[in-house]
Amino acid sequence: MLSLIALVVGPKLARQMPEQKNPTELGGAILFGGIFAVVLFATAAAREHLGIRGIYAVSVLSGLTDMDAITLSVTGLAHEGKVTATEAWRAVLAASMANIVFKAGIAAVLGGWRLFLHVAIFFAIACGAGAVLLAFWPA
Repeated sequence: MLSLIALVVGPKLARQMPEQKNPTELGGAILFGGIFAVVLFATAAAREHLGIRGIYAVSVLSGLTDMDAITLSVTGLAHEGKVTATEAWRAVLAASMANIVFKAGIAAVLGGWRLFLHVAIFFAIACGAGAVLLAFWPA
């Protein structure tokens, strides 16, 4: 339903292609590897010293900028049996909600209030649904 609304509203927005870059450059892979290493270390340290609440905190902080690293880290911990599957999906959901809030901020700062108002309703619905899942899904 949200996609249909976005499809109707989307064509009214001005579109401009961003500058294209070479996708085979090594810089992006090295940057991701560095971020992944930091997040993996932070997740393991948080689990060891703070328990699951520490993992949630690292998830929110990491989710502000990148979802891949925290998703891989937490699912790796779940695969190893160091966290439960429920704790893992909750951490990934918390990270994705933080990512949505960060992107809303980017839309407001870089795109102005008009763009922010266009995306805010969709972001609010997504964050609201995530909050309901976190609050009411049995632990």
